[in-house]
Amino acid sequence: MPDDVIWQPTAKQAEFLRSSALECLYGGAMGSGKSDALLAAAISQVENPQHRGLLLRRSFPMTRDLVSRSFALYKPLGGEFKAAEKTWVFPSGSTVEINYCDQPQDRWQFQGRSFSFIGWDELGQWPTDGTDGSGEPVNVSYLFLLSRLRAIEGANLRLECRATTNPGGVGGGWIQRRFGIPDSGESSERIDPQTGHRRQFVAARLVDNPFLNNTSYARQLMTLSEADRKSLLLGRWDAFEGSVFSEFSHEHHVVAPFQIPHSWTECWRACDDGFRAPACVLWAVREPIYDTIFIVHELYEAGLTPEELGRAVCEIDRFFAPRCISGVIDSASFADHTGTGGRATVMNRMYGTRWEPVEKNAASRLAGKAAIHSRLAIRTDTGEPGMKIFKTCQHLAHDLPRLTYASAGEDVDSDVSFDHSYDCLRYLLNRKSRRAYIVEIGGI
Repeated sequence: MPDDVIWQPTAKQAEFLRSSALECLYGGAMGSGKSDALLAAAISQVENPQHRGLLLRRSFPMTRDLVSRSFALYKPLGGEFKAAEKTWVFPSGSTVEINYCDQPQDRWQFQGRSFSFIGWDELGQWPTDGTDGSGEPVNVSYLFLLSRLRAIEGANLRLECRATTNPGGVGGGWIQRRFGIPDSGESSERIDPQTGHRRQFVAARLVDNPFLNNTSYARQLMTLSEADRKSLLLGRWDAFEGSVFSEFSHEHHVVAPFQIPHSWTECWRACDDGFRAPACVLWAVREPIYDTIFIVHELYEAGLTPEELGRAVCEIDRFFAPRCISGVIDSASFADHTGTGGRATVMNRMYGTRWEPVEKNAASRLAGKAAIHSRLAIRTDTGEPGMKIFKTCQHLAHDLPRLTYASAGEDVDSDVSFDHSYDCLRYLLNRKSRRAYIVEIGGI
C-alpha cells in the first residue's frame, strides 16, 4: 500500500462501500473487517458540508474501540474530535458523531435530528423488541432511526443506513428476516414491502480479509465450539448455541413441496391467533405407511380481522379438497371481548372453519415440546424423521432452530417475538389424532 494511502478496502469492503441500497448490512463472520468498513462508509460524503453521520454501538463503553480506531482513519483527513460532543468535525464542516443507543427510550435523544448516514456497529446486539408495519420482527430503535435519514433538497447527499454484524446474537432473528439472509450466509437482497427501498446484505468471511487469513487469529477461531465456529468463522446463520431443537436440520427436515397423494386422507390444521402479533396457521397431512407428518402450508400475517383470517383459511382449505378439515386454535381466541363470541367463534359462524380450543397449560407446553422432539428424531428403521416441513413454510423452518431455553426449567424461552410458529406447531402435534373424512364432490 502506498505511503500516502492510509487505508485500502478489501474486495468485500469495497462492495459494501459501493452499495446503492438504502439499507446495507456487512459481515457474517469474525475477522472480515467490519468496523473499518463502517468507519469508511461514514465518511464517504465528508467533502459535502451538509453531511451528518451517526455511528452507533449498543452501550457507551462499547464505543471506545470505535473511537480509538477512528483516529487512525479520520485524523489524517483533517478531522478534529470533539470529545464532549463525541463528534468528528471535518474541514468542510461535515460531522460524524459516535454515540450509543442501549434501551428503546434512548432513541428519543435523536428525535428532531437529521442524518445523511447512520451506521450500526454489531447490529446483532440490538434485540427484537417490536414489529414493523408489515408485522415483521424488528428492533424499534433501528426502525425509528431510519426516519432520521433525511436531507434538504439540493444538498446532493445520499441517504444511507449501514450496519455490521455476525450471525446470531439477540438480534439475529429479526436481522436475518429483514435482509432475507439464507441460512448458508450468502449475500442477499430484498425489497422493502412497504417503501420499495432495497436492502442488501454483503457477506464477508475471514478468508476475504488477506490481512488476517492464515494467521494465528484464524487458527484460534478453529478452536471454537462447533456452533460458534459455524457462525463466527463460516458465517452460517443456522448454528445456535443452546438451541432447544438442536437436532433440526434443513437437510433432513425441510423438503420441496409435492402433490399430496389422494390416499393421504388425514389432514388438519392449527392456529396461534393474533392481530397485533402475527397469526400463524399451519396445515399438516399424515403419510399413513410410515406415519410421517408433513407440514405442507403456512399462513403467517399480522393485522387480520377474524373475517379476513377466516376467509384466508377457507381459501387454503380448498386446496385439500375433497378432505374436510378441522383444527385447533389458541383458546384465547374464543374469549368474548366484543360481544361477538370471540375471533374463533366469528370464524366458525361465518366461514365454518370448525375451530376447537386447544388445551393451554404448563403441562401442555412441555408435552408439545416433547412431541416436536419425537417427530424430529431420525428413526432407526427408516433413517428418516417423523416430521418434514415444506420449504414454503418459511417462518416455521426459520424459527424452529432459533428457539432457546428459558432461563429456568425445560421450557422454551417465550420472551421472543418469533415463537408464533412454534406455538402453532405444538398445538398441531398435540391435537388428538382424528382422521379427516372425504366429502363426495361431483367430478372428483
